[in-house]
Amino acid sequence: MKTIIYILVSLILNGFILSYILDIRLIDHDLIPIKEPPIMQEETSKLPEVEKIDQSGAPYENTVKVSALDSICMLVNKYSGLPEDYEPSDLVQVPSSGENENVCMRKEAAEAFEKLIGAASNEGFILNACSAYRSYAYQVGLFNKGAASYGEEYADRYWTRPGYSEHQSGLAVDIRMDNDCSDLDAVRYNSHYGWLLKNMHKYGFILRYPDDKEDKTKIAPESWHLRYVSVDLATYLYENNLTLDEYYS
Repeated sequence: MKTIIYILVSLILNGFILSYILDIRLIDHDLIPIKEPPIMQEETSKLPEVEKIDQSGAPYENTVKVSALDSICMLVNKYSGLPEDYEPSDLVQVPSSGENENVCMRKEAAEAFEKLIGAASNEGFILNACSAYRSYAYQVGLFNKGAASYGEEYADRYWTRPGYSEHQSGLAVDIRMDNDCSDLDAVRYNSHYGWLLKNMHKYGFILRYPDDKEDKTKIAPESWHLRYVSVDLATYLYENNLTLDEYYS
């Protein structure tokens, strides 16, 4: 009899213990949710994929023609040129210093330039354009005049030959600051120029021909020449101290 009672008591106690353990597990399950492993999402780069261009030879040797003429990120330099008859179809006027009439850029670039102008105004200075889109024919006259006045070697350092000027793309703009038209390089000495260099990438622009990159761009430094390439690419180039030429090489 005692044995039966002992067995029954043991079974009851074991039942209570088992029930208690299950309750704790249920409570713990309610209070502390099971952590699911994070879903890993593959990051997709917003940087443009471009076809690399051989820029190892002498300028204007073994050149290629720009094939993606609609690309905001196209490379136009002494190795990659535009067709003679190329003119962007979406040119719109941008605020200018009044030195040239009908200063135009491609629509996306013009809209970005307007935003940069607004940001400059908030910083306390005036930003506008003195030159932007130039036709192939215009570049013929500009280069030939420079070569006739200073020699072809000098002209090649400070200008580009027809078809190889970024201005023909409608994505480049020469700027003025505070309406100082005394000299193109006057922007370099403006008190707000440092702000511009540090912030233009937020609006999709880069300084196309920096002081320390002539060996890459094959163009003498130009403090006034900005190029629109999109915010993502401009930011990448700025943060990595790269020119557009280096991105393509």
